[in-house]
Amino acid sequence: MTGRQRLEGILARRGTDRPAWTTLVDDKARSPMPARLREMSALDFYRHVGCDILQFGNYGLAPADRWEPARLLQPAEVTATRDGDVVTRRTVTSWGTLTATSRGGHPLSYPVRSLDDLRVLRRLWEQSDYAEAPDARGRARRIDGLVGDDGLYLPALDPSPVQQLIEADIGLAGFYYFLHDHPGEVASLMEAMHRARLAEYEIVARCTPAPALIAVENTSTTLTSPAVYRRWTLPHVRDYAAAAGRWGKKLILHMCGLLAGLLEPLAETGMGGINALTPPPVGDCPFDRALDVLGDDLVILGGVFPPEVLHRPAATADDIARALDALYTPRIRRANFLLWVAVDGLPTPVEKLHAVRDWMARPPRR
Repeated sequence: MTGRQRLEGILARRGTDRPAWTTLVDDKARSPMPARLREMSALDFYRHVGCDILQFGNYGLAPADRWEPARLLQPAEVTATRDGDVVTRRTVTSWGTLTATSRGGHPLSYPVRSLDDLRVLRRLWEQSDYAEAPDARGRARRIDGLVGDDGLYLPALDPSPVQQLIEADIGLAGFYYFLHDHPGEVASLMEAMHRARLAEYEIVARCTPAPALIAVENTSTTLTSPAVYRRWTLPHVRDYAAAAGRWGKKLILHMCGLLAGLLEPLAETGMGGINALTPPPVGDCPFDRALDVLGDDLVILGGVFPPEVLHRPAATADDIARALDALYTPRIRRANFLLWVAVDGLPTPVEKLHAVRDWMARPPRR
């Protein structure tokens, strides 16, 4: 089977000819590798290590190759300035200005710090919409062709309102402060965000030839409780799954946090599977636990390789092989399972990826 056929087989729950695996790299991950590997495009690097390419949205792609089918239309002027490694982003509207700072993509200060800021953001989203970009379908076919038979390009979309507000707009403490003291204001903001986001999902699902979309939710009980998830996020995600389904697509939720306490409400979302499901000790949800609650038909389009093995500096190919031997129980071999060897942000010798490749190529032990 080709990489494309394996990933399609997992998504369709019809099996594969051998265990399937993928990885995710950036410049930092490739920093200890030879120059010829650092200089490869992301797709050529994935081909070099022999994985089944799951191209995670535009991550790692050159600007000319990225696919952005939905254009956000907002009555705002957005500018970004840099001072060293700190980026300041200003969103100027007729109702006020929202200012945020970040370093390396991680927030230092959030744009919403007061009730007035919250109201500016709400009015901005009330006046926002998404429109299909010119030649969205043609560019979708182009990026699909770049990946070819080696795997799939799956569009990755921004998170639902609760996650967006916690991760990018207000922060964890601020979100729960506003939700407690100004619940009506927060509910109105999330309703406006959700209306626009749902339009984005419709556009992406309509334009992509891919069999699935990835919602980059980053869900975790470190950010949300089961009660908050059920009250606010579940109906939003259910709507996104329905929008994808109207165009024959599955919705895969990228959730790389602590999930054991959220499996029951997740079962009600209508999602098509989980990406970056993370077992202990980094996460708290063993693969078997997810299958027990969500059923053996669950698509795990990216179960995270045990990082305590992979990223141990002294880990050898034999250590990696033993970890894979332990991970691939008979149940996991029967499951709709793609191994996610995520190394983005972590300097990684290429030999560790070669060790995974070599294990995958060998006949299963009986």
